[in-house]
Amino acid sequence: MRTAIIFVLSAALVLTTATGVEATNGMNLEGYGPVSAGMGGASLAFQNGTAAMMNNPATMALFPDGYHLDVALGFLGPDVTASVRTPGGEISANSLSDAFYMPALGFFAKRGQYGYGLGIYGQGGMGTEYAADSWLSDPSMGANSALESGLVNRSEVSIGRAIAPFTYDVSERLHIGLSLDFVWCFAGISVISSRRHVTHSSRWRSLKSSCPWLLTVHPA
Repeated sequence: MRTAIIFVLSAALVLTTATGVEATNGMNLEGYGPVSAGMGGASLAFQNGTAAMMNNPATMALFPDGYHLDVALGFLGPDVTASVRTPGGEISANSLSDAFYMPALGFFAKRGQYGYGLGIYGQGGMGTEYAADSWLSDPSMGANSALESGLVNRSEVSIGRAIAPFTYDVSERLHIGLSLDFVWCFAGISVISSRRHVTHSSRWRSLKSSCPWLLTVHPA
């Protein structure tokens, strides 16, 4: 009886204090690869496919000997609305950009204590686009003659990574992973600032490395 009361009180506490959850902001997905994504992004301490090079490359040492290849396609479908309060009430516009696809390719070879691979992944990215008949095409709603109407506002950003992972089995319980990452990004924006429709885009690249390790515990 006491256990049942504690359970009911705990459930009531969870239900009354639960808040909204944001899975991703678009720059980093909630999970990479079908295994991690299917478990809400969990990936750091178990074998979860070649996408582990995006999560924790040390777990790739848990692969059996041989060659492993994974191909995947990620999808991000944001629902973005822009609203503004005016003397006549609130007006809003829905973004037309609601589908972004991110391909992924991962290869890994395990030979004895050593492992190596190569992968190309879409880390994240999204954007917005507001139609020429939305309020964003003329924020002044005709009050400012210096602004043209009927123009599209849009922005986008995308991030990709090429990763070369390497693993080494120190023992049956200790595995070390090293990855060399090449990251690139594209960002573009097209907005109305005067009688000209201004468009700007930029790109950046960086090279980084990481060296995580994984200690696995095997029951005797």
